[in-house]
Amino acid sequence: MNKSGAWLTQYALEQLGITHTFGIPGVQNAEIYDQLNQSEQITPLLVNHEMNAAFMADAVSRSAAGSVGTMLIVSGSGVTHACSGIAEAYLAGIPLLVIAGASGNEQSGYPSIDAKEILKHLTKAIYSISDQQHIVETLFTAYRVATSDRPGPVFVEIPLAVQMLSAAIDEPLPLYDQKSQSPNEEAEVISNVVLNNAAAQLLQAESPGIIVGWGAVDAHSEIIALAQQIGAPVCTTLSGVSSFPAQHPLHAGMIFGPAAVPSAENAFKDCDCLLAIGTNLNEADTAGGSAELPENIIYITNEQNSCDEPETVTALHGNIQQIATDLLYKLQEQQPPATSRKALVDDIAIQKALFKKEWLGHNSKGLVNPAVFFDKLRAAVSDDAIVITDDGLHTYLAAELMPISSPRSFISPSSSNAMGYCVPAVNAVKLVNPDKQVIGIVGDGAMLMSGMEALTAVRENLGTIYCIFNDGKLSRINHSQPVSDSQTTCTQLGNINWGAFADSIECGYIPVRHNNEIEVALRHALETASHNQPVILDINIDYSRRSNYAQGVEKTNAARFLSTNKLGMLGRAIVRKLTG
Repeated sequence: MNKSGAWLTQYALEQLGITHTFGIPGVQNAEIYDQLNQSEQITPLLVNHEMNAAFMADAVSRSAAGSVGTMLIVSGSGVTHACSGIAEAYLAGIPLLVIAGASGNEQSGYPSIDAKEILKHLTKAIYSISDQQHIVETLFTAYRVATSDRPGPVFVEIPLAVQMLSAAIDEPLPLYDQKSQSPNEEAEVISNVVLNNAAAQLLQAESPGIIVGWGAVDAHSEIIALAQQIGAPVCTTLSGVSSFPAQHPLHAGMIFGPAAVPSAENAFKDCDCLLAIGTNLNEADTAGGSAELPENIIYITNEQNSCDEPETVTALHGNIQQIATDLLYKLQEQQPPATSRKALVDDIAIQKALFKKEWLGHNSKGLVNPAVFFDKLRAAVSDDAIVITDDGLHTYLAAELMPISSPRSFISPSSSNAMGYCVPAVNAVKLVNPDKQVIGIVGDGAMLMSGMEALTAVRENLGTIYCIFNDGKLSRINHSQPVSDSQTTCTQLGNINWGAFADSIECGYIPVRHNNEIEVALRHALETASHNQPVILDINIDYSRRSNYAQGVEKTNAARFLSTNKLGMLGRAIVRKLTG
């Protein structure tokens, strides 16, 4: 039978289980868009900017196990616009299919942008299809690469001529096989030896601890069992906040060390063996390297060669859930479950209560106290509600103050600090999780970058909630580099009328000026969203007290400067204080 390249693209994506693509139609990809408009399974969603398409695809992949976000853009400017979102996915280990239409005239002698050259350092693999017969298998291969080992983006370029060509194809068409290859026996033997060593290290440690990252987000039950088996406190990375339930007695908080909340800092202060699951303990996962790592570290990761491995480091590479289960069996063989560490559990609970009390007692001088807001938000939404942040001070506050207990219920662009992530990500997550409450926490600066994407939510009748933490500044840089009022014009956003903006796109709008308005505003917003109407909460936030994470990162960064640079910074800070 004769089929076009665009039809084969549709067939392959349907075989892969793709339900949405994100992008903007153009001459170079119009054939594929026309074909997908006929699909009963796939909805091609129009966005306002390709960066937002990348953020939406990323969020789809994060929202559910086995999901792979798919972009449909054009080469050239479509790719350059999308680079920020693709980079975030690459650094965070999030699978993406990036499909781009191309003119096919790149060798004409006219100036052009080589999309493949731009993306070679931001993707796991790049494929350029020159033969219609290769479309299906190439997309299948791209999907396997994107989801295997450490996941990440894969780029597939399909020239317009290949999309349009209608020709006889080999039959029957291949079906996508979801089955993964079994590990060979040698790998299982090696893993068994390493598992025994890891179990021995944990059992010999006086104060073992566990830190979990995004890679462990689907291993809740396995990590709970490990923690209870050895009586170890558990902390999370920023991206891995939803990788361990906050209500569990052994949940200490986010990260450890001087940038952590007191409950986590105390719980890990004597840690002599660290089990790191789903994280390679990069700077983002250790608050800029502020956390001092113990000598003995055990990694459970799906990344090959993800970390330096000196003699004191044990690395277990492969399926995280399976390895965690195997390690638990080894521990159970060698020792019964640890007796309840009542002193540890009590200290965690006490420190959490004191931290919350201090925050709730903070004088926000008539503005909205972040702790009060997150306390009310936690009480108002379901346990499985999905909270999505942008990049900024609000990100760290949400991670420290909003208890999260369901897997994949906290999503943050923490790997590349990608501002503009929240609004498009909220839209995408609501699209693929229509029965869940989806709440975005976004700074006013980030809202300016991608806030027009709320129009997509209006158009698609999505019951999304965008909570703008509004203080009129780019507050993250304003806090880390304090300057006088006369010197902060570059961080001042101006007087933005978010109510007028919401009205202009027919989005709901609710102002929240002080703490007493939070509860009613949230109730109103959730009711509005339940009727498939997006709504903006304009929150007059108080940033006068910063998160422990932000303060820890700043102190660590300052300590890295040479003494002469420190003196210069101190001198400038004094001048700014006096003149401000």
